[in-house]
Amino acid sequence: MDPQVFIDIDLSQLRARVEQYHAEGWRFVNICGSTVPEGVELLFSFSKGEPFENLRLVVANGTHINSISDLYLNSFFCENETHDLFGITFDGIAIDFGGEFYTTSVPTPMNPASVQALEALANNTYGAADYGACPVPDTNPEEA
Repeated sequence: MDPQVFIDIDLSQLRARVEQYHAEGWRFVNICGSTVPEGVELLFSFSKGEPFENLRLVVANGTHINSISDLYLNSFFCENETHDLFGITFDGIAIDFGGEFYTTSVPTPMNPASVQALEALANNTYGAADYGACPVPDTNPEEA
């Protein structure tokens, strides 16, 4: 048996596959993201002893995914992280940080083509103040 398996699925298949893993006693391990030309490639990883299975899917920027935290509470960490770093929204997260799980100098730093990053670019707020991209307040720190 291979120690790790990758299974390509569509977003429409995700919930049923996760429910199956849950019913069969698999544990949720991680969600890993990677920016690709089509949007974001996501790996939802599960383990049951030796086998380690990854559900691989690609979603377009701006996609909303139903949270799996009702089945695997610990997935809320990964769902919040994926939102903040890649701009993929998870609906119904058990513990939702509302985009403030991480403090980053740029929105969705792992996916500059995300909806959030493009809005920030249009508003000239994409980037750290050190690089001149964010508006810098006109206040003197000594006066504050």
